Amino acid sequence: MFIRGLVVLAFVVVSVILWLPALQQPNDTDADFEQELRPEFTAKFLHQELFDDDGKLVQEVFSQKMEHFAELQLTHFEQPEFVIYQDLKPLWRLTAQIGNMQDGLLTLDKKVKMTQLTPNAMIETISTEYLEIDLESNMVTTDNPITLEGQKIRVVGNGMEADLKLGKVSLTQHVETLIKGASE
Repeated sequence: MFIRGLVVLAFVVVSVILWLPALQQPNDTDADFEQELRPEFTAKFLHQELFDDDGKLVQEVFSQKMEHFAELQLTHFEQPEFVIYQDLKPLWRLTAQIGNMQDGLLTLDKKVKMTQLTPNAMIETISTEYLEIDLESNMVTTDNPITLEGQKIRVVGNGMEADLKLGKVSLTQHVETLIKGASE
């Protein structure tokens, strides 16, 4: 009985030793996932200019750090700043703590601020915590609380749709409007 138990124990030990390396190796899907999570390239203190087919400047991008993930077709930005041009003039400056660009959609997150760069605009800044911009159509949307400010007006709401080309902004839900008097 003792010898039979020893043979079974030896068989179990040898089986575990032979199977151990196979159990410890990551499978191919884990390796592929890890590869997707590594950026193909990284840039620090990025400054990039984008031009249309006619060679006109349409956008500038600045970022403290940028990482591009080719497999995900995703570009991640830390402290991004985007300047959108119209008719060769800067129209809007967008800043945030975090940004992601994927499939023509730019998402900005944390302390998002849009500043209109044209003089005498009724709305000078738009602030929120999150927004999305379709870079093809220049349409901006958010469902978050939003504040629009100008020299003589402050509007608070929830959610927004804006067409940067037409300069149209509409709130999904208006909360309050404060019109600043001439005596202030």
